[in-house]
Amino acid sequence: MAKKFDIAIIGGGIIGSSIAYFLTRDGRGGNVAVIEPDPTYEYAATPRSQGGVRQIFSLPENIAMGGFGLDFYSRFETDMAIGGDPQPISFNRGGYLFISDNGGHKEMEANYHTQVANGANVELLDAAALRARFPSIQSEDIVLGVHSPDDGWLDPYAAMMGFRKCARHQGVTYIDDKVVGWEGAGGLARTLTLESGETVEADTFVLAAGAWSGELAKLIGFDLPVEPLSRDCFHFKCDQELEPLPLIKTEKDIGIRPETTGYSGGMPDWNRSAGWSFDEMPGHFENTLWPILAELIPAFETLKVENVWQGHYANSTLDHTAIIGPWTGGMENIYVATGYSGHGIMQAPATGRGIAELILDGGYQTIDLTNMGYARVPAGKPYREIGIV
Repeated sequence: MAKKFDIAIIGGGIIGSSIAYFLTRDGRGGNVAVIEPDPTYEYAATPRSQGGVRQIFSLPENIAMGGFGLDFYSRFETDMAIGGDPQPISFNRGGYLFISDNGGHKEMEANYHTQVANGANVELLDAAALRARFPSIQSEDIVLGVHSPDDGWLDPYAAMMGFRKCARHQGVTYIDDKVVGWEGAGGLARTLTLESGETVEADTFVLAAGAWSGELAKLIGFDLPVEPLSRDCFHFKCDQELEPLPLIKTEKDIGIRPETTGYSGGMPDWNRSAGWSFDEMPGHFENTLWPILAELIPAFETLKVENVWQGHYANSTLDHTAIIGPWTGGMENIYVATGYSGHGIMQAPATGRGIAELILDGGYQTIDLTNMGYARVPAGKPYREIGIV
């Protein structure tokens, strides 16, 4: 017999678990199930990420979602406590620093003014002020930077498991199985078929399966432009002691932050062919990443790589912006939250709240995420970040 739920969420990572948490926080979500094929999360994107949370964006929605995420994560340890047991996530307001080093300084400055207008605490630094603040950063290509002291990072695995534990505590059922079929009738989705042979029926479905979302959407004829994009991540150490650095992102696509006794980060290749790969790109670090790192921070000329691993962006090929909301023009009881292109952790709290508002209240009550909806996909109208993604 089929298992029947009010709401079935496909994907139990940080996005799906945040949605499950917000749906059941006040008891209005009813009987909610989350289908997650890998409860160990060995290949999930979240544990393999940098865990950054920021407000430095150009789109007002992204700025607002980042701000909500920062506030939520700053209280996560105590607000998400279960039975008095806190849930620490190593939240660190180490700050973010965006650096213009590849000709986009006018865009970065315009984005700075947008950020200020939307309530972000950010500071515009010219090249001299930036080097004075962070003397280890010495690239001659720097024109200006934007520093956000309120931004930071966290332990992504701890945050994901925190959402999952709270959702389960609130009565959410986690099903350790894989969706292999998805059927509908009468303009509505009806049933999920699982690899075990069991079926799940629901009144409402949410697709939040990260980089797997595109292929799962095809099961029910849903055209979703989301593909896995593999990226290499490195942990390395420097033999020189540097000043405390924020999480740094540059127009040359470097992204690094302090990590334990060293640094972690990498440089995504947005032109890399889509697909799953857990193998290091040959020569990528030595030939591409390291020279740019050493140019930015000369002390990194003698760095030592300690570890390398691969993660996958749920890459929105339309515009690298998340797709959040109902399947406009399709089955009206399917909602989607995917395509974050590296922003999933920082936007998970706001996404969970937003999807819960759509389903339980019939519309957004706080941050209006309409512009991030699916309607832009068939219309061919990208909603794209300007400058650094």
